Amino acid sequence: MPRIEAQEAKKAANPYRQILRRRVPEPVLALLMFLMGVWLWDNHFAQRPADEPRYGEESCRMALIKIDRDLRIAESTTDFPPLVRAALGIHDLKATLDTSVHSLATLGTENALDVEGGYALAILNAIRQDQDPVMGPFVDPRLPGPPDPRIIIARVADGRDSWWDRRYLVAFGNRGATEIGLKPETAEEDSRNRELVLRATVARGMVWVFAGVGLLFLPRTLAAFGRAMRSRTGGYVGRWPMGVGLAIFFLAYLASIGFQMVLNGVISGQITGQVIYLEPPVLAVLDAATRLLPALVALGFLFRKGGHATGRLGLFAKPDLFLILGTFALLTGVDYALKYLLANKIQLDPTGGLSGEEAGWWGLGLALISACLAAPVAEEILYRGVLFRSLANKLRVPAATLFSALVFALVHFYDEYGLLSVGFVGIACALCFAATGNLATAIMLHVLYNFAIKVPEWIVYHAPL
Repeated sequence: MPRIEAQEAKKAANPYRQILRRRVPEPVLALLMFLMGVWLWDNHFAQRPADEPRYGEESCRMALIKIDRDLRIAESTTDFPPLVRAALGIHDLKATLDTSVHSLATLGTENALDVEGGYALAILNAIRQDQDPVMGPFVDPRLPGPPDPRIIIARVADGRDSWWDRRYLVAFGNRGATEIGLKPETAEEDSRNRELVLRATVARGMVWVFAGVGLLFLPRTLAAFGRAMRSRTGGYVGRWPMGVGLAIFFLAYLASIGFQMVLNGVISGQITGQVIYLEPPVLAVLDAATRLLPALVALGFLFRKGGHATGRLGLFAKPDLFLILGTFALLTGVDYALKYLLANKIQLDPTGGLSGEEAGWWGLGLALISACLAAPVAEEILYRGVLFRSLANKLRVPAATLFSALVFALVHFYDEYGLLSVGFVGIACALCFAATGNLATAIMLHVLYNFAIKVPEWIVYHAPL
C-alpha cells in the first residue's frame, strides 16, 4: 500500500499531468483573442492619420538605389529571352521606367523626395515620355532648375553616377554640347551594369536551381503530405488542451508586441527623449532577441526543462532534406504563379522592401541572423510548435493547418499577394512538421525560403557596386 500511494503521489506531482489537467476559462481566452484581433484589425484596416508620413529620407535613398540598379539590369538584358527575364524577375526597360516614375511620384506625394530624387523623377519622366531629358519638367520648387552637367561629369568620373545621369549627359551631347565628354554611353560600356546582370543571374538563378533539384523529390513530398493529413501525434505534445495552447500562443504574441514597442520607443527616443544609435552587431542581437523571446516564453509555459522542449518538438532532430527540397520547389512554383495572377493587385512599395540597415557587409550579417535564422526558429516554435500543435490536438491536421496558416499570414501585414504567399509557407511548414514529427524540418524549410529571398536581394541591391 505505501508503494502504491507513493506512485500515486508521484503521478499527482508530475508537472506535465498538471498541465494536461489545466483549463483556461473561456472569458480569459476570449479576451486574449479579442486583444489580438484588435491589433490585427488596426494594422490591416485602420486609417492612417493624414499627418503621419509613410516614407522618409531613408525611403528616398533606398528607392533611388533600387531604381538605379533595376534600370541598369533592364537595359543590359534586352537580348535575354522573355521567359528567362520573367524567371529572374527582370522587367523590360519601359516597364521599369514606368515603375520608377510611379515610385518617385509616390514619394513626392508624401513629401519624402529629396533633391536628388526630384532630379531623378524629372529626368526619368522625360525619358519615359520620349522627351529631351535636358528639357525635363524641373518644376519642383526645391529644384533650382536643371542639374549642372559639370557636377554630373564629376560623379561619372568618380563612379558615383546613377543610370539617369548618363542619359542626361548624352542628351546634352546630342544637343551639340561637345564639351560634355561622356565616353561610356551604353549599358555594354559600363562595367557596373555587366556586374549587376551577373549578380542577378547567378543569385536569382540559384533559387531556380534549388527548385529544379527539389522537383526530383516532389512525388515523395506529396506522399509525405498525404500521410501528414492523416497523422496523429501521441505523447504529451499530442495531448495538451487546445485552450491552454491557444492561451499561451496569444500571451506570447502579445508579449512580443509589447517588447518590440518598448524597444523601439527606447531606441527612437520616444520614451527616453534621446535617440540611441546601436552598432550593427548590437542591433542584430537585439533584433534576434525580440523574435526569440515570445517563443521562449511559450516553451517556458509548456515545458519544465529545455531538454524536454527540444526533444518532444524535435528541434535538434535530423531534418528531412528531401522533403525540404521538394516543398521548396512547390513554394517556388506557387509564388511565381501568385505573382503572375495578382500582378495588378500587388501594392507598389517605392523602396521594394529594402532597408538601409541591411546595406553593406554588416547589413548582410543582420539579414542572415535576423531574417534567415532567428525568425524561422522563433516562428516555427510559436506558429507550428504551439499554435498548429494545439489546434491539431483537437481539430486534426487539415483544419489545424489552415487555421494556423491563416493566423501566420495575418500577422505579417502584407498585401493580397504577400498574405497568400506567406499563407502557403505556413501550410507547407505545418505539413512538414506533421509529416516528420519534428520542427527541425520545418525550421530548415523556413530558413531556405527566407535565405532565397534575402540573399539575392542583398547581392543585387545592397552589396557594394
